[in-house]
Amino acid sequence: MHVSLAEALEVRGGPLQEEEIWAVLNQSAESLQELFRKVSLADPAALGFIISPWSLLLLPSGSVSFTDENISSQDLRAFTAPEVLQNQSLSSLSDVEKIHIYSLGMTLYWGADHEVPQSQPIKLGDHLNSILLGMCEDVIYARVSVRTVLDACSAHIRNSNCAPSFSYVKHLVKLVLGNLSGVFPKPSLLSLPLTLLPSVYGKSMLVSLPDFPKTQTLLVFFLFWI
Repeated sequence: MHVSLAEALEVRGGPLQEEEIWAVLNQSAESLQELFRKVSLADPAALGFIISPWSLLLLPSGSVSFTDENISSQDLRAFTAPEVLQNQSLSSLSDVEKIHIYSLGMTLYWGADHEVPQSQPIKLGDHLNSILLGMCEDVIYARVSVRTVLDACSAHIRNSNCAPSFSYVKHLVKLVLGNLSGVFPKPSLLSLPLTLLPSVYGKSMLVSLPDFPKTQTLLVFFLFWI
């Protein structure tokens, strides 16, 4: 038994909280790491899914898995890496890993913005936002790896008083299966300047990052629809 991220947030009627994003990120990265230990490019069926709010599955155990079943009605272009949309050839498992990292980052941005009014900024801390931006780099070689994501999650866990990652995932599952209401207490969050702009499919996000290299302002196109 499982629920999708989209189902959990539909029941809640609001976005993921920051510690929930860290938790889903950590559990998802662990699942991806384990998957890539077991499969190869010779087994494309095991790698053919696109991570999205509908294919990211939250399990009662607190872990995360992925599926490509029963999501054919969803438009997944906003969660699909640019190199896939451009039909570029993939030469290694590392390339496939970066494809899934991109989709996971866009999925978590979707979760952070779910049902947030356009007039309100998304509240993400600098560390988390920088990781998500690194996951959503358009250029594949500039994108962070699963190992980098796991190291960032480990550092966050060491330096915060958050509960274990699996407990946040279990709570999200119970929102659906247990028909619970409410969320974990909100952690201390840093509101980042954010402008939501209309686009063809949804929203664009303008995020100011003081420490980001090359430029202080990044336009991160985050397209989503429900």
